[in-house]
Amino acid sequence: MDQRWPHDTVDVLGVRVSRSDVALFRSFVETAVKERTKLTVTFANPDYVLKAQKDAGLRDLMNGFDLNLPDGWGVVLAAKIFGRPVPGRMANDDLTDHLFGQPAEQGWRVFLFGNAPGVAEAAAANVRAWYPGLSIAGTLHGHWADDQGRIPAETAERLVAEINDAAPDILHVGLGTPLQQRFVTEYRDRLTAPVIITCGAYFEHLAERRDYYPAWVLKLRVGFLYRLAREPRRLWRRYTIELGAYLTRVLLHRLRHGKAGKPS
Repeated sequence: MDQRWPHDTVDVLGVRVSRSDVALFRSFVETAVKERTKLTVTFANPDYVLKAQKDAGLRDLMNGFDLNLPDGWGVVLAAKIFGRPVPGRMANDDLTDHLFGQPAEQGWRVFLFGNAPGVAEAAAANVRAWYPGLSIAGTLHGHWADDQGRIPAETAERLVAEINDAAPDILHVGLGTPLQQRFVTEYRDRLTAPVIITCGAYFEHLAERRDYYPAWVLKLRVGFLYRLAREPRRLWRRYTIELGAYLTRVLLHRLRHGKAGKPS
């Protein structure tokens, strides 16, 4: 249980996953914005959990966030197998109405940082149209990493200054994992936005259309198959070999340790 933002968690192969529902998420965001208290949010999917098993640095980065929401039915299933089920899948796409509807209702300022040049701007134009009254504090693309996969310190300092100058209440960071978690961790205390949320390629979904996943895909819980069909060359390995390896590890862990997903 986290002391700054108390809530139950479940250990999924070493990654602390929040057993949060939407009401708790909205409550935490509202408290953080109104009290100007830092709240960092990231997401755990099977791909990240599998990589975190091999990379202690990534595991520590993910576990250092205040909320680590279950992104993907593979994580939801693992929590159930470990005897500490989560309320449901809470990926960025599932939370769109809350990520932008709540700020529109409350008059909060939102900043979109990440993805390829032009994507955040297109996403911002769409969410403005979908949520009347939403205040977009600013946008920045996320292509700043060097050959080592890190954002140079001087560049990061400039980005932080530009974001802070825009004075957002909520900052969305879409740089991909682990770069986005590393950026948030390293500059958490320098960024003045009280709420910081990682989001991967989420802006691409927003730039295309509001409902990235058709209703039937969400009902059948086959979002991974839908994404695989759309981007087979990029995602085939993640959703075949790596997903199989993940599920195998979950089942082996359950057989060896029983319902070991105890609260962290």
